[in-house]
Amino acid sequence: MAGISHRNRGLRVHRWLGLAIGLFAIALALSGTILACAPLIERIAVPARYRISGETRIALVAYAEAAHRRLRPGERIVALSLEQGSSPVIVTLERSSDRARRLLFLDPATATVLASGWQDGGVLGAIRCLHDGLFLSGAGRWIVGAIGSGILLASLTGWWTQATRKRPKRATKRRMHKGERAAAWHRRVGLWSAVPVLVMTASGVALAFSNSPPNALPAPPVARPALSVERVVTSGRAWSRGMLTAIDWPTERSPDWTLHFTGSDPAIVKVADDSASAIAAPGHTVPGMLSWVRRLHDGQAMPWVWRPLAALTGLLALWAAVTGLIGWASRPNVRRARRGADRSRPSR
Repeated sequence: MAGISHRNRGLRVHRWLGLAIGLFAIALALSGTILACAPLIERIAVPARYRISGETRIALVAYAEAAHRRLRPGERIVALSLEQGSSPVIVTLERSSDRARRLLFLDPATATVLASGWQDGGVLGAIRCLHDGLFLSGAGRWIVGAIGSGILLASLTGWWTQATRKRPKRATKRRMHKGERAAAWHRRVGLWSAVPVLVMTASGVALAFSNSPPNALPAPPVARPALSVERVVTSGRAWSRGMLTAIDWPTERSPDWTLHFTGSDPAIVKVADDSASAIAAPGHTVPGMLSWVRRLHDGQAMPWVWRPLAALTGLLALWAAVTGLIGWASRPNVRRARRGADRSRPSR
């Protein structure tokens, strides 16, 4: 060990870390890529949710009444989302017995129910559970965080060993073994994608080790709010001239309506359910830095270009992990091929 250089030590750390967490890295990279493309996948897989008749929004009370008519026993309204463009109005319902959430997709122009489905249900829901915690409970987040820390260290050591690598002199041309080709692509893609992969991985690790899990449910909503949606919006409009994007119903812990605006401050306005008095609320319910990190990793309220970039980053990380494992598995064959090439080389 005394004669081993720092670069070779870093290379050994990189290789053994890749072997230990390679399969987990593939699972996280693939699931993250799919989640980045989730809106497009949903439009293709469930087109009925997006067959709207027009983009013009009508009175919000019409959406609330349509949701009330579709309530099942034990369900309560949690939130109403007003995404712009060709997206439907989404009303979130929660079942009081097991906190399961169901989504209603409404036509913005007519308030007609287009479709319904369970939140985080189906294949995409399973993929999200895999990405967030490997289908485990609270311990799953810590395991994902530990795996992410290993990916960070493997990325840093791989980038450092590649940046300090001395280019070998060209010898007699020979056909490259498939393991050598995989290793060459692993080095190239790893070097090109080092920065975006490090950013996405570091943000994921920060979220995994935070005290604010991404899927933590707030307190249950109240059964019968005192105010109507129309009155709540009228009170909130006195504070913000921005575009209303979402409304959160009062909960058993906080009997206030929460209105989310974009395009103007304040971004969040709370309206008391008992008095209709409105106040400007802090922009984040979690620490500001953690909120920014979550936006970066999940793409919440990010420009449209974030999703293709995040998907490309996931594909590059997936390619690097797969080629790294192929190169590791092919090392014995590569060594035999090199020894054979050296013996067949004519001596001078």
